Amino acid sequence: MSETNPETNPATAPLIRHIGVCLDRSALADRVVPHAIAMARAFGADVTLLHALETPHETAEATPTDPLEWELQRTHARRHLSTLEAEHAAGGLEVRSEILEGRPAEEIRDWARRHEIDLLVLGSHGESGWTEWSLASTARKLIEGTPGSVLLVPAWSVQEPVKHDVTYSRVLVLLDGSRRAESALPAALGVARTHGSDVILLHVVPHPERSCPCPLDEEEHELERRLIDRNTRAAQVYLEGIRKHMASEGIQVRALVTVDGDVRSEILRRVAADHVDLLVFSGHGSGGRAELPFGSVAGFLLEHATVPLLVIRDRTAQATRSHGRTHSRRRARLPQLASS
Repeated sequence: MSETNPETNPATAPLIRHIGVCLDRSALADRVVPHAIAMARAFGADVTLLHALETPHETAEATPTDPLEWELQRTHARRHLSTLEAEHAAGGLEVRSEILEGRPAEEIRDWARRHEIDLLVLGSHGESGWTEWSLASTARKLIEGTPGSVLLVPAWSVQEPVKHDVTYSRVLVLLDGSRRAESALPAALGVARTHGSDVILLHVVPHPERSCPCPLDEEEHELERRLIDRNTRAAQVYLEGIRKHMASEGIQVRALVTVDGDVRSEILRRVAADHVDLLVFSGHGSGGRAELPFGSVAGFLLEHATVPLLVIRDRTAQATRSHGRTHSRRRARLPQLASS
C-alpha cells in the first residue's frame, strides 16, 4: 500500500482559521449559524456573520428606494446580526458581523477573498424561500466563485428550527485513492474529535468504462469481473490503512467499499442507509479537472445531497482558478496489489 501524503495526513489539523457565514435575515439562512459555530469549535476558528444588502441601483426595479427606508434596512440588519452575535459568542469563540452593500454574491465573494476566508458557510436557499431549483442563484454563485472550502446546509435538512448546539454523530468521508480526495481527512478528523463522531470511510468502485454500448461476450464479462475484483481488493487495502491510522487517534471509524455503476447515486444511498448527518469530501478527486470549481461528483452532491456537506478546497488554488489560471496537482492512484 502506498503511504498517505504527509501534507494530507489525518493527524494534521486543517487550516481553517476564519469562517464566513452568509445571512439575509431569513429563517432559512439563520439556521446555518449553529453549523458554523460547530465548525468553529472543531477548528478553533473565528466567525464573521455576513449580510449583503442589495443596493437600489443594483436591482431590476427602476423606482429608487427611499433613503429613509434604506437606512431602516441597514438598522434592521445590524440589529439582527447583533442578536445572532450575542446568541452564539460563547465558549471563547470570536464572533463578529459585517454588513455589505451591492450585489450579494459579488460582495461576499470579494470580501471573502480580501479577508482570506477559509470556510464559507451558507444555506441552499434563503430569503427567496424554496424554489424548484436545488440551489438558489446566490448560493450557486458563491459556491462556484468563492475561494476556499464550503459548508453547504441544504434547506430541507433544517425544516425544523435548529438548536444552538449542532452535533455531528456520523460523518461520511469520500475517498477514491487520490491525494486530492485525502485532503478531506484532516477536516473529518477535526470534526470527529470535537463531536465524538463515528466516521465512515467510503470508496465506491465504479464499473469499468466502456467505449461503446455493445453487449459483452463471455470472455469480456469475465475480464470486467476480474478488473472490478482487483479494484475492490485494492480499495479495501487502501481504506484499511487509513482506518487504522484514524483509529489510533481514538476515532470510531469503519471502512466501506461498495461496487456500483452509478457512483453518485450510491453515495446518496449510503448517506440514507447509514443515517449520515455530515458528508465530507474534496472538491476534486482523481478525475477532476483542476480548472473547474468542482469535479463532477462534488457538483452532483452539492445539487442533490440532503445533509450538510463540508467540501474541502485549497483557497489559494481556487483563487488562482478564479483569475483564469490553472492549478495542477500530481494524481495518486490506489496501491498495486501483488499478483495472486
